[in-house]
Amino acid sequence: MNEKGITLVELVAALALVSVIAIAAWSTLTIGMKHGAAETSKTMLQQDANIIITKLSAEHRRNDYYYLRLMGGNLEISTCNDNDLTGVVDCEPFTRLTDNSYLYSGSINGTDFSSWSSTSMIEPKKQHVNFILKVADPIKTARSVELKTSLTRIITN
Repeated sequence: MNEKGITLVELVAALALVSVIAIAAWSTLTIGMKHGAAETSKTMLQQDANIIITKLSAEHRRNDYYYLRLMGGNLEISTCNDNDLTGVVDCEPFTRLTDNSYLYSGSINGTDFSSWSSTSMIEPKKQHVNFILKVADPIKTARSVELKTSLTRIITN
């Protein structure tokens, strides 16, 4: 017989083989995209934590005193300086250190943010501050970063 073309069995076998290859490629692509999204999210969390620590470190070095508090899920700071002319301590109102809608937690000198009193004055000239900041994704809370740092300055009396 003079056979031209392909049989139905050959066509089904070819389609099955192409389907297996397409499914494997699609699965690999999907896994890669999910991993990329997770890494991007974690990088954004890390960047946010670094910005907060940088701001806090600058305020620690710049001011004579300051207060920290966790209010409405945001970390806030009130900075204070001695007025050399009047001898009075001038304090600014609390301003937010955090800008994003992440979940913030951590501790200051071993005291958890939730237990930290906003009336506890931090005196950079008299003590170093051990600071732990944890920033978590509000949707996937297991996705988080934690930074441990010591805020230091030359201690004077």
